[in-house]
Amino acid sequence: MSSITYSERIKIETFCELGLSNIQMGVRLNRSPSTISYELSRCQPYQAELAQTDAEYKRSRCGRKTKLSDELKQKILNHLRLSWSPGMIAHEFKLATKSIYNWLNQGRIGFSLNDLPEHGVRQRRNVDQRSKYNQSLGRSIEQRPMMINQRNRIGDFELDTVVGPRGHSKTVLLTLIDRRSRFLWAYRLKDRTTATVNEALTSGW
Repeated sequence: MSSITYSERIKIETFCELGLSNIQMGVRLNRSPSTISYELSRCQPYQAELAQTDAEYKRSRCGRKTKLSDELKQKILNHLRLSWSPGMIAHEFKLATKSIYNWLNQGRIGFSLNDLPEHGVRQRRNVDQRSKYNQSLGRSIEQRPMMINQRNRIGDFELDTVVGPRGHSKTVLLTLIDRRSRFLWAYRLKDRTTATVNEALTSGW
């Protein structure tokens, strides 16, 4: 079973506010009650952003070394040439962002830090960029106004994509959750390119 995603954490936060039990949450997310219980133990009261930060910190501290195989090296290089940031690549291939920067500094990938979208300066983020289109649609999550974090108004949304098993289909589910009302919109998209996402957001409103 794969790790809980940020999109699922947003839903868990909503479920907590609605008073659902661990079993009910598990059924809706196709997760075991024990998985839900462990997830809820990350922070009290449960907040998706704090839980995501906790998960990323613990993953970075696990001490497991990722071997840079020729295949992985080529995948990273290809995505760097497409102007993906190390953080985006790390999320896509379930790597530690620090590992990618280390490999770049060691010259093991064959790509200059000066050619990175951020010109070699790693931006410190509490939450990694979750997909390529997120970067093009707006600012990073920690740069948003404090008013949005307070959830006092309608119209501030969390966007995410739900991707199926890799290699089976390019179809994705775009989800939008209003941070105040917790109302959820979902759109089935043919792919997760910027053009497709923009079209869905424009036509859906």
